[in-house]
Amino acid sequence: MENHKKNYWMFKKTIFLLLIAVSSVSFAQRIKIDKKKLAFLKNETKVAVKLTFPEDLIIYSLHPEKEFIENMKKKYDRKDNGNGDKWYQTYQTAKKETWRDAFLAGLHERLKTYSDLEFVTNDQETNYTLIIEADWIYTGYGGSASVGREEGKLETTLRFVKTSESDSEVYATQAPKVIGNYAYGEFGDIERIRECYNKLGYLLSLQLKRVLK
Repeated sequence: MENHKKNYWMFKKTIFLLLIAVSSVSFAQRIKIDKKKLAFLKNETKVAVKLTFPEDLIIYSLHPEKEFIENMKKKYDRKDNGNGDKWYQTYQTAKKETWRDAFLAGLHERLKTYSDLEFVTNDQETNYTLIIEADWIYTGYGGSASVGREEGKLETTLRFVKTSESDSEVYATQAPKVIGNYAYGEFGDIERIRECYNKLGYLLSLQLKRVLK
């Protein structure tokens, strides 16, 4: 009986500590917004989304994007000659479409439960555009095994601008470092960043509820 009680309290303590850890991570990844400055969203039905990547973007650790691309092409060519070009095409598509679509999916999963506002691709006509500027990207590493792997990480600045005047910034906020779910595949580095953008969309949807509901 004594051991049973001891195990029971150890179990409760473990659950309690786990809940604290989860809450801490959620709070650390919370996007800060200004409800008053974003109030204009209540009058909109659609907002465009555009991803941008500055020329001085740092990827992985301390590598400028150009150096990162060359390293990755060589890496995949060593595995299978010609695979480096395939990786590069996949990477370019990810920057234009894949990561944006992952963000939209993560955002709408929760947004649609409390608002009719849609965030759409930037080829649609809208009054406002959300520009997601990448500040820093970490691709993570590892394969299908659970040992020796790490999730991707992402830092961005979110800028709402008038679509007709991209320099007319209405509101901007710097998102915290987002840790995506782990992913692997033929090009796991690209997949793990996709998960980061998906998480970013989800985190934004949590905050927009304060504005739109």
